[in-house]
Amino acid sequence: MKQIFLKIPTIKTPMQLDSLTMQTYILGAIAGVVFLVIAILIAKAIKFEGGSNPKDPGKRRLWFWVLLFASFIAFFLYNMYFVTPTISPNLQSKFMTPNIIASSIALGVYFVVGQLLAFIFSTGKLGNWKLFSR
Repeated sequence: MKQIFLKIPTIKTPMQLDSLTMQTYILGAIAGVVFLVIAILIAKAIKFEGGSNPKDPGKRRLWFWVLLFASFIAFFLYNMYFVTPTISPNLQSKFMTPNIIASSIALGVYFVVGQLLAFIFSTGKLGNWKLFSR
């Protein structure tokens, strides 16, 4: 069967693993931004509800938190099932810590930038994401 996707080269040396680690950290930050864009699109898609007890702020907040955890889990699993098999078996155990750190970077970027956006756009739909509100 012909491979359709780009083939990732096998990591065989510690120097290649160091390079892969740095790339993984950068991709973790990018993954956090991608999940944040998805959360913004979902928040913008949820319509404002009128009345004295609207449910739309809770929906936006729920989606923010669901995607927060999804960013960590998705990036961790991506590394486990697509990146780790390209590393030689004697170096795979050394990639577990960078995998957790990179997944945490995705989570951190998503949360910090999301909270900054919530405070910047506090009167709009993204303002519903605020962790601490008055």
